[in-house]
Amino acid sequence: MKEASFFCYLEQALKNLHAGDALRFNIEGEVKRLMKLYSEEEICEKVKEVTFKGE
Repeated sequence: MKEASFFCYLEQALKNLHAGDALRFNIEGEVKRLMKLYSEEEICEKVKEVTFKGE
């Protein structure tokens, strides 16, 4: 999937969740930062390591 297409999906998901403009801006910026920092394989491994409260 192209990066531009991914961000269209992300933008629509954030709108569906009624995220405010500032929150959408911050999330998109963080995703872009992570995409530059980690490869697809690295980020998938990193996500596996993280656990959220309640899980």
